[in-house]
Amino acid sequence: MEILVSIGAYVAAIPIWCLVWGSAHGFSLMRRNRMLSIPFALSLAYLVGNVILLAVYHGQVSGAQYEEARIGIIVSRSGIAIQATASVVFMATIVYGLSIKRVPLHFVRFVVYAFIAILAIMAPILWIPARQSELFFILRHVQTIALNFGLFLCVAGIMVLLQDLLNHGDANVSLLGGVGRDDMER
Repeated sequence: MEILVSIGAYVAAIPIWCLVWGSAHGFSLMRRNRMLSIPFALSLAYLVGNVILLAVYHGQVSGAQYEEARIGIIVSRSGIAIQATASVVFMATIVYGLSIKRVPLHFVRFVVYAFIAILAIMAPILWIPARQSELFFILRHVQTIALNFGLFLCVAGIMVLLQDLLNHGDANVSLLGGVGRDDMER
């Protein structure tokens, strides 16, 4: 039963991811910056990959201690994502405050959505009775979905920020590879 619920969570997360990406204006931004298709596609790949792994290997529910240990791994990875995102926001604020004077709206939007996914969905505590390891199993998969959303939204935000810095800087570098025409003529 818990395997079907977890598979259902991943399947439901696919259209939810598309809605979140769309509300962050990800689809319209992908038309201008094709690199943004990478975090979008990778998030979908991880969702589908987890569905396949659960369906093929019929993930087993282990004891509560094992499930808690897996949740610990998810929490530690979310901590890394939060620290990385906070660092980027801090540095962007300083760089943009001293030079360009405006932080890109799309960067802020992606970062806010990443924080919502990581902090609002993963961080709240859900008390599960120790004998209900099946619920830990389901919680682990729901938190995995939220972590993946947060990570790939954070990556998209960083990509938007870097593109904006390149647009406002003196460097003529393309994120799609190579150097700009001005650099080749020198």
